[in-house]
Amino acid sequence: MKNQKVKILALVMAGCLCITGLTGCGGGEKDTSSQSDNGTTESVKEESDTADESESDTADEENKVSDDMIGRYVSQGYENPSFGFKVSLPDTYTLENRNNIALSGADVVESSNSESTYDYLRSLVELGSTTVFTANDGTTYIQLDIQKASALNDETTWDEEKTIAEKSVMTEEDIKESAGEDAQITEFQNNVEEITFLGEKHYAAQYTFKNNDVPYYGVSVYLVNEQDSRYLISVNILGLDLNAVDQADQLFSVYTK
Repeated sequence: MKNQKVKILALVMAGCLCITGLTGCGGGEKDTSSQSDNGTTESVKEESDTADESESDTADEENKVSDDMIGRYVSQGYENPSFGFKVSLPDTYTLENRNNIALSGADVVESSNSESTYDYLRSLVELGSTTVFTANDGTTYIQLDIQKASALNDETTWDEEKTIAEKSVMTEEDIKESAGEDAQITEFQNNVEEITFLGEKHYAAQYTFKNNDVPYYGVSVYLVNEQDSRYLISVNILGLDLNAVDQADQLFSVYTK
Protein backbone atom coordinates (compact mmCIF):
# COMPACT_ATOMS: atom_id res chain seq x y z
CA MET A 1 0.00 0.00 0.00
CA LYS A 2 2.85 2.36 0.85
CA ASN A 3 4.48 1.73 -2.53
CA GLN A 4 1.19 2.58 -4.23
CA LYS A 5 0.97 5.89 -2.33
CA VAL A 6 4.53 6.81 -3.30
CA LYS A 7 3.82 5.87 -6.91
CA ILE A 8 0.77 8.15 -7.05
CA LEU A 9 2.74 11.00 -5.45
CA ALA A 10 5.54 10.64 -8.00
CA LEU A 11 3.18 10.37 -10.99
CA VAL A 12 1.13 13.41 -10.03
CA MET A 13 4.27 15.45 -9.39
CA ALA A 14 5.51 14.51 -12.85
CA GLY A 15 2.21 15.80 -14.22
CA CYS A 16 2.82 19.18 -12.58
CA LEU A 17 5.57 19.84 -15.11
CA CYS A 18 3.05 20.01 -17.94
CA ILE A 19 1.56 23.51 -17.96
CA THR A 20 -0.76 24.11 -20.91
CA GLY A 21 -2.95 26.91 -22.16
CA LEU A 22 -0.70 29.71 -20.89
CA THR A 23 -0.11 32.71 -23.13
CA GLY A 24 1.94 35.87 -22.92
CA CYS A 25 2.37 39.07 -24.89
CA GLY A 26 5.10 38.62 -27.46
CA GLY A 27 6.68 41.33 -29.55
CA GLY A 28 7.01 41.08 -33.31
CA GLU A 29 10.21 41.18 -35.27
CA LYS A 30 11.26 44.48 -36.84
CA ASP A 31 11.94 44.66 -40.58
CA THR A 32 15.52 45.92 -40.79
CA SER A 33 16.12 44.98 -44.42
CA SER A 34 17.44 47.67 -46.80
CA GLN A 35 18.24 47.99 -50.49
CA SER A 36 21.50 49.14 -52.08
CA ASP A 37 22.84 49.90 -55.53
CA ASN A 38 23.96 46.92 -57.61
CA GLY A 39 27.60 47.95 -57.36
CA THR A 40 27.67 47.71 -53.58
CA THR A 41 25.24 44.85 -52.97
CA GLU A 42 27.86 42.12 -52.52
CA SER A 43 30.10 44.02 -50.08
CA VAL A 44 27.10 45.21 -48.06
CA LYS A 45 25.81 41.64 -47.87
CA GLU A 46 29.18 40.36 -46.61
CA GLU A 47 29.36 43.08 -43.95
CA SER A 48 25.73 42.44 -43.04
CA ASP A 49 26.32 38.69 -42.68
CA THR A 50 29.29 39.30 -40.40
CA ALA A 51 27.33 41.78 -38.31
CA ASP A 52 24.35 39.41 -38.14
CA GLU A 53 26.56 36.58 -36.89
CA SER A 54 28.10 38.83 -34.23
CA GLU A 55 24.68 40.10 -33.15
CA SER A 56 23.34 36.56 -33.10
CA ASP A 57 26.18 35.37 -30.86
CA THR A 58 25.59 38.30 -28.51
CA ALA A 59 21.84 37.67 -28.44
CA ASP A 60 22.37 33.96 -27.76
CA GLU A 61 24.62 34.80 -24.82
CA GLU A 62 22.12 37.33 -23.45
CA ASN A 63 19.23 34.86 -23.83
CA LYS A 64 21.17 32.06 -22.17
CA VAL A 65 19.49 30.81 -18.99
CA SER A 66 21.90 31.53 -16.15
CA ASP A 67 23.09 29.12 -13.47
CA ASP A 68 21.49 31.45 -10.93
CA MET A 69 18.09 31.06 -12.59
CA ILE A 70 18.38 27.28 -12.55
CA GLY A 71 19.54 27.43 -8.94
CA ARG A 72 21.93 25.20 -7.05
CA TYR A 73 21.73 22.29 -4.68
CA VAL A 74 23.15 22.77 -1.19
CA SER A 75 23.34 20.38 1.75
CA GLN A 76 19.70 19.54 2.57
CA GLY A 77 18.36 22.26 0.36
CA TYR A 78 18.39 24.51 -2.66
CA GLU A 79 19.18 28.15 -3.45
CA ASN A 80 17.93 30.26 -6.34
CA PRO A 81 19.46 33.77 -6.46
CA SER A 82 17.53 34.76 -9.61
CA PHE A 83 14.08 34.01 -8.17
CA GLY A 84 15.23 35.13 -4.74
CA PHE A 85 14.52 32.19 -2.45
CA LYS A 86 16.08 29.16 -0.82
CA VAL A 87 14.83 25.85 0.56
CA SER A 88 16.11 24.41 3.86
CA LEU A 89 14.98 20.87 4.60
CA PRO A 90 15.15 18.72 7.74
CA ASP A 91 17.13 15.48 7.69
CA THR A 92 13.93 13.50 7.06
CA TYR A 93 13.98 14.71 3.44
CA THR A 94 16.01 13.09 0.68
CA LEU A 95 17.30 15.20 -2.22
CA GLU A 96 16.80 13.63 -5.64
CA ASN A 97 19.60 13.96 -8.18
CA ARG A 98 18.64 16.29 -11.03
CA ASN A 99 21.25 14.70 -13.26
CA ASN A 100 19.35 11.71 -14.60
CA ILE A 101 22.52 10.13 -15.96
CA ALA A 102 24.46 10.39 -12.69
CA LEU A 103 26.38 7.31 -11.63
CA SER A 104 24.94 5.31 -8.78
CA GLY A 105 26.41 6.46 -5.47
CA ALA A 106 27.49 9.85 -6.83
CA ASP A 107 27.19 12.78 -4.46
CA VAL A 108 23.78 14.32 -5.15
CA VAL A 109 24.81 17.95 -4.54
CA GLU A 110 28.04 17.72 -6.54
CA SER A 111 26.42 15.87 -9.44
CA SER A 112 23.38 18.19 -9.53
CA ASN A 113 25.67 21.24 -9.66
CA SER A 114 28.04 19.93 -12.33
CA GLU A 115 28.64 21.95 -15.48
CA SER A 116 27.21 19.18 -17.65
CA THR A 117 24.03 19.13 -15.57
CA TYR A 118 23.57 22.89 -15.95
CA ASP A 119 24.08 22.63 -19.71
CA TYR A 120 21.56 19.79 -19.88
CA LEU A 121 18.95 21.69 -17.85
CA ARG A 122 19.52 24.86 -19.89
CA SER A 123 18.72 22.98 -23.09
CA LEU A 124 15.49 21.64 -21.59
CA VAL A 125 14.38 25.08 -20.38
CA GLU A 126 14.88 26.49 -23.88
CA LEU A 127 12.64 23.70 -25.18
CA GLY A 128 9.92 24.69 -22.71
CA SER A 129 10.39 23.38 -19.18
CA THR A 130 12.37 21.22 -16.79
CA THR A 131 12.50 20.20 -13.14
CA VAL A 132 15.38 21.87 -11.27
CA PHE A 133 14.85 20.52 -7.75
CA THR A 134 13.07 17.57 -6.16
CA ALA A 135 13.01 16.26 -2.60
CA ASN A 136 10.71 14.11 -0.49
CA ASP A 137 10.35 12.57 2.94
CA GLY A 138 8.25 9.63 1.80
CA THR A 139 4.89 11.33 2.34
CA THR A 140 5.50 14.90 1.12
CA TYR A 141 7.06 15.79 -2.23
CA ILE A 142 8.55 19.16 -3.19
CA GLN A 143 9.29 19.86 -6.84
CA LEU A 144 10.49 23.05 -8.54
CA ASP A 145 9.98 23.47 -12.28
CA ILE A 146 11.24 26.26 -14.55
CA GLN A 147 9.00 27.10 -17.49
CA LYS A 148 9.71 29.30 -20.50
CA ALA A 149 6.74 31.26 -21.88
CA SER A 150 7.48 30.17 -25.44
CA ALA A 151 10.09 27.88 -26.92
CA LEU A 152 9.53 29.47 -30.33
CA ASN A 153 9.53 33.18 -29.51
CA ASP A 154 12.07 34.83 -27.21
CA GLU A 155 9.87 37.92 -26.97
CA THR A 156 6.93 36.12 -25.33
CA THR A 157 6.43 36.81 -21.63
CA TRP A 158 4.21 35.29 -18.95
CA ASP A 159 0.81 36.51 -17.89
CA GLU A 160 0.19 37.79 -14.37
CA GLU A 161 0.57 35.13 -11.67
CA LYS A 162 -3.16 35.04 -10.90
CA THR A 163 -3.94 34.25 -14.53
CA ILE A 164 -1.27 31.55 -14.62
CA ALA A 165 -2.65 29.89 -11.47
CA GLU A 166 -6.21 29.97 -12.78
CA LYS A 167 -5.17 28.40 -16.09
CA SER A 168 -2.86 25.84 -14.51
CA VAL A 169 -4.73 24.50 -11.48
CA MET A 170 -4.92 20.71 -11.59
CA THR A 171 -8.22 19.28 -12.84
CA GLU A 172 -9.69 15.87 -12.12
CA GLU A 173 -8.84 14.84 -15.67
CA ASP A 174 -5.20 15.92 -15.11
CA ILE A 175 -4.98 13.78 -11.98
CA LYS A 176 -6.51 10.74 -13.66
CA GLU A 177 -4.17 11.08 -16.63
CA SER A 178 -1.12 11.46 -14.38
CA ALA A 179 -2.03 8.71 -11.90
CA GLY A 180 -2.79 6.08 -14.53
CA GLU A 181 -5.68 3.82 -15.40
CA ASP A 182 -5.50 1.85 -12.15
CA ALA A 183 -6.17 4.95 -10.05
CA GLN A 184 -9.56 5.34 -8.36
CA ILE A 185 -9.90 9.13 -8.04
CA THR A 186 -12.77 10.42 -5.90
CA GLU A 187 -13.74 13.57 -3.97
CA PHE A 188 -11.70 15.83 -6.21
CA GLN A 189 -11.72 19.57 -5.46
CA ASN A 190 -9.60 22.49 -6.65
CA ASN A 191 -9.40 26.24 -6.18
CA VAL A 192 -7.13 29.27 -6.60
CA GLU A 193 -6.57 31.68 -3.74
CA GLU A 194 -4.23 34.46 -2.73
CA ILE A 195 -1.65 33.43 -0.13
CA THR A 196 1.43 34.85 1.56
CA PHE A 197 4.58 33.14 0.30
CA LEU A 198 8.10 34.37 0.99
CA GLY A 199 6.56 37.37 2.74
CA GLU A 200 4.64 38.53 -0.35
CA LYS A 201 1.22 37.99 -1.88
CA HIS A 202 1.07 35.27 -4.52
CA TYR A 203 -1.59 33.00 -5.97
CA ALA A 204 -1.77 29.30 -5.17
CA ALA A 205 -3.48 26.64 -7.27
CA GLN A 206 -4.71 24.05 -4.76
CA TYR A 207 -6.28 20.64 -5.19
CA THR A 208 -7.32 17.63 -3.10
CA PHE A 209 -8.48 14.16 -4.02
CA LYS A 210 -8.66 10.60 -2.79
CA ASN A 211 -7.24 7.54 -4.48
CA ASN A 212 -8.62 4.28 -3.12
CA ASP A 213 -9.84 6.32 -0.13
CA VAL A 214 -6.33 7.66 0.59
CA PRO A 215 -6.34 11.51 0.73
CA TYR A 216 -3.83 13.61 -1.21
CA TYR A 217 -3.25 17.36 -0.90
CA GLY A 218 -1.46 19.50 -3.46
CA VAL A 219 -0.55 23.14 -4.03
CA SER A 220 1.37 24.98 -6.76
CA VAL A 221 2.65 28.55 -6.57
CA TYR A 222 3.83 30.28 -9.74
CA LEU A 223 6.57 32.92 -9.48
CA VAL A 224 7.36 34.98 -12.59
CA ASN A 225 10.98 36.08 -12.69
CA GLU A 226 11.17 39.80 -11.88
CA GLN A 227 14.28 40.37 -14.02
CA ASP A 228 13.13 38.31 -17.02
CA SER A 229 9.39 37.68 -17.33
CA ARG A 230 9.94 35.10 -20.07
CA TYR A 231 10.55 32.61 -17.28
CA LEU A 232 8.71 31.39 -14.21
CA ILE A 233 9.32 28.82 -11.53
CA SER A 234 6.49 26.70 -10.17
CA VAL A 235 6.71 25.53 -6.56
CA ASN A 236 4.81 22.25 -6.34
CA ILE A 237 4.04 20.51 -3.05
CA LEU A 238 2.05 17.29 -2.78
CA GLY A 239 1.55 15.06 0.22
CA LEU A 240 -0.58 12.72 2.26
CA ASP A 241 -0.85 14.97 5.32
CA LEU A 242 -2.71 18.28 5.02
CA ASN A 243 -0.80 19.90 7.89
CA ALA A 244 2.56 18.91 6.38
CA VAL A 245 1.60 20.39 3.00
CA ASP A 246 0.22 23.57 4.60
CA GLN A 247 3.39 24.04 6.64
CA ALA A 248 5.82 23.21 3.83
CA ASP A 249 6.05 26.90 2.92
CA GLN A 250 8.00 27.35 6.15
CA LEU A 251 10.84 25.42 4.48
CA PHE A 252 11.18 28.33 2.02
CA SER A 253 12.82 31.66 2.83
CA VAL A 254 14.14 34.74 1.04
CA TYR A 255 17.59 34.24 -0.47
CA THR A 256 20.35 36.55 0.73
CA LYS A 257 23.97 36.47 -0.39
